[in-house]
Amino acid sequence: MRRMAPRPGNINFMYDRQTAMPELNHRKSGNFIMRKFLHRTITAIILLACFGFTPALAATAKDILLDGVWSFVPDPSATITIGTLPSGPAVRPVNVPGSWQSEFTDLRDYAGVAWYWRTVTLAPTPAGQVALLRFGAVDYLAEVYLNGQKVGTHEGGYLPFAFDVTSLLRAGENQIAVRVVDPGAKPNEVVEGIKYAEIPHGKQNWYVQTSGLWQSVALDYRPQTYLGPVHITAGADGQFKIHVPLVSASSERTASPPEVDAAILDSAGTQVWQGSRAPDAKTGASEFSGKLVSPNLWSLSNPALYTLQIKTSLGETQSYRFGFRTFETRAGKFYLNGRVIYLRGALDQDFYPDTVYTPPSLDYLRDEMRHAKALGLNLLRCHIKVPDPRYLQAADEAGVLIWYEIPNWDKLTPDSERRALETLHGMVERDWNHPCIVIVSIINESWGANLKEAPQRAWLEKTYQQAKTFVPGWLVDDNSACCDNFHLQTDLADFHQYVAIPDYPANFDRLIFDQAARPSSLFSPYGDARPRGDEPLVLSEFGNWGLPRLHLPLPWWFTRDFGGRPITLPEGVEKRFKDYQYGSLFPDFNALADATQWHEFESLKYEIGSLRMHPEMQGYVITEFTDINWESNGLLDMWRHPKVFGGALAKIQQNDLVVARADRRNFTSGERARAQIYFSHYGGANLAGATVTWEIEGTPLNSTFALPPVPVGSAARVGIAEFVVPSVNKPVEALLKVRVTSGARIISEDPTAIAFYFFPPRPADIEPAVAFHDPGGRLRRLVTEMRARGYQQPSGAETFPVLIASVFDDEVKKNLRAGGRVILIAGEKQTLAPGLEVLPRTADNLDGNWISSFLWVRKDRDPFKPIGFSTLAGFETISVTPGAVLKGVPPQNFDDVLSGIFYGWIHSSVVALVQARCGAGKLLVCTFSLSASYGSDPYATTFLDALVNYAVSNFSPRYQIPL
Repeated sequence: MRRMAPRPGNINFMYDRQTAMPELNHRKSGNFIMRKFLHRTITAIILLACFGFTPALAATAKDILLDGVWSFVPDPSATITIGTLPSGPAVRPVNVPGSWQSEFTDLRDYAGVAWYWRTVTLAPTPAGQVALLRFGAVDYLAEVYLNGQKVGTHEGGYLPFAFDVTSLLRAGENQIAVRVVDPGAKPNEVVEGIKYAEIPHGKQNWYVQTSGLWQSVALDYRPQTYLGPVHITAGADGQFKIHVPLVSASSERTASPPEVDAAILDSAGTQVWQGSRAPDAKTGASEFSGKLVSPNLWSLSNPALYTLQIKTSLGETQSYRFGFRTFETRAGKFYLNGRVIYLRGALDQDFYPDTVYTPPSLDYLRDEMRHAKALGLNLLRCHIKVPDPRYLQAADEAGVLIWYEIPNWDKLTPDSERRALETLHGMVERDWNHPCIVIVSIINESWGANLKEAPQRAWLEKTYQQAKTFVPGWLVDDNSACCDNFHLQTDLADFHQYVAIPDYPANFDRLIFDQAARPSSLFSPYGDARPRGDEPLVLSEFGNWGLPRLHLPLPWWFTRDFGGRPITLPEGVEKRFKDYQYGSLFPDFNALADATQWHEFESLKYEIGSLRMHPEMQGYVITEFTDINWESNGLLDMWRHPKVFGGALAKIQQNDLVVARADRRNFTSGERARAQIYFSHYGGANLAGATVTWEIEGTPLNSTFALPPVPVGSAARVGIAEFVVPSVNKPVEALLKVRVTSGARIISEDPTAIAFYFFPPRPADIEPAVAFHDPGGRLRRLVTEMRARGYQQPSGAETFPVLIASVFDDEVKKNLRAGGRVILIAGEKQTLAPGLEVLPRTADNLDGNWISSFLWVRKDRDPFKPIGFSTLAGFETISVTPGAVLKGVPPQNFDDVLSGIFYGWIHSSVVALVQARCGAGKLLVCTFSLSASYGSDPYATTFLDALVNYAVSNFSPRYQIPL
């Protein structure tokens, strides 16, 4: 491995963060705000009275944690110098670690220059030792001063750095100051030579910036020759290698380098290996190798950690935890310790409700990892962020795999190329020993690179190849691909796709079917890619929204959206709930939120089932682990509370999974229904003699059959659930339940594998007469089907003849003026009145693929009484999914909206079915896709029949559409 030489005066280091940061324990948002206010107020009083905003810390010559309250001042004019640090009310107490955006409301969007400082009272530095001032991470540019003298500068917001400050320390009081420069999220603005578009910053500009000392600060005392970053590589076969570099504080080589003793202890503290070695005369590092017989391997179910103890003859002792494990790919599959594994992951933005980038405590992170495992996850994709090292410690301890990524920049230039590679090197140096890390990405969705340009494709391929020379056995993903971008050379072929479910399940299935066939579109179309053909296939982003319950007081981020897009703004959700009369659908907002969460679960269940049916697919990553500010597609909410479906989701996120899939959900009594049953097998249990049982809840319909052999690490269709739909006198929902058992043990079960919907036969008589107005021929099939069903042409004697139309033109208006009843089945763009128009769902993010859509019906009112199975529509509506929506109905008229769609935080409330008065007549505007499925789908047929009957009823809309 090529090693990075430390820069003079700027020392990279590794350390145990378990003891490097105080436990903030800020777990509840509302209480935290009050505690934070009281803490800041009391601290300010103490500092004013005693220290003039300059807290002093008396310490002897040993490692000193410098976290706590510092003095802070923003410097927007960049005029403050180390000699002119202010005092008085302009100076604020600030918590370190933390960003100024998380501390101060008025600085939430401040970017530029700021100063931090504090004093510490020290004993003399012991003879023969050096003092290192070290920082976990400072975003972005840090100029560090000690006692008025500049000791060094560090650029980069995610990685540790240290300075030798021995010559500047004095016995007694010492002042430490840091000038921070962060350019903020203005891509083209240059702040002191730094352009935001060219620095690794991740998704800070999506949610909130992080600036300042967001990880711990400490003063360490070391011998003149001290340990550098110690790395241990340990495989599942018990083989290990240890690299122990030594760093000399003097430019002259030590005449007699210190001896290095190494020992490995197991989790019980028993020494299982030891060795001693002098450093190599050329490299200055000690190298050890060996083998443990039958090591206790680190795995998901047994995250066994060993401890490496290193001691030098100069008296320095350090400990490092690691695990014996191997992660690799073979023939298109992932293997952990030689056993095939299916990746069940979630995207983790690693932002926190109150502290933003800084984790509140190690225990908080441990709790997060426990939540992940309880949900059935085995991997977190820490998204374009280098996490606090305690995040990785918690994952090591819990047995959670980590896929992490270089934080993205916006524009590929020589500076951003250099910074990207430096960041990756720093990630490797810092995180080498963590067994949880298995994958690292270079870029995400080609952010920061234009892969249509040959030089930038060449850069990506070169960077992948460079990464493979120095990462410690991690898989390298060149570009986590989406949309119109692709891979060049990679260890896994992943891709992203967001589809609104249950609106467009066929689109999702088509995508997975296509990708499972390993299409050429996964790789560069320019002839410069190097696919192996056996890269494991992973859907690494997909998901749907489920709104969180509200917590009072509402959090600060409620007022923020994404890039000025109103559809992403949480603020005003309670008012929108009231204005659009959603209280007539749900008891309160939290009930609506719970319904959206179950909607999220049904979407995920379908998508996970589709993935597990395909043996070619080897993993997925749900977007996302937790909500993050305005983005509400988490499995946990922003406050780390599991959403309502947590237990149900865990049942379908297992090594072995039974999946049922039906081409149709809606059936008429007497029809033959069927569901294909698949089994995805990644568990280690012996399934000889296992059986599959299915049943239709509440009926005698059931069957059991033997589970056919399915190879471990694969999936296959194992049988069919087939039955004749029983007689019903009204539409009913019937749940297909499926489970796989081996003796008394349940291998896999899904208590609601599929919801079927059973409908009674057609009525004997069809009474209302129906005319059609369809100048464009869009309803031609519907006319044929309705006539065949018995709908007659009006004779002229009807009191209220019904006109079904496809366009709102003069002919329709004439009918309405005369008192007619019109059903407008509107599938294409048209204007009904000023500000009132039908729009296709392909416009204005109305498809719901990005910001999720929620189709609702008034299930207790006609025409939905017979078919209103739930307020938020489910898979029963697949065949009639609205292809268009009506936009512009005022919120005060939503009592006349019989079905509609809202998006995200109850935005873009649009109409799928509304009743209105027009002239002397009455109008029903319907955007459900009825014309293509009437007669073939019983839901569509029952719906339109009910709508026709409703049209001739004595309904009384108040909403008026002018003619």
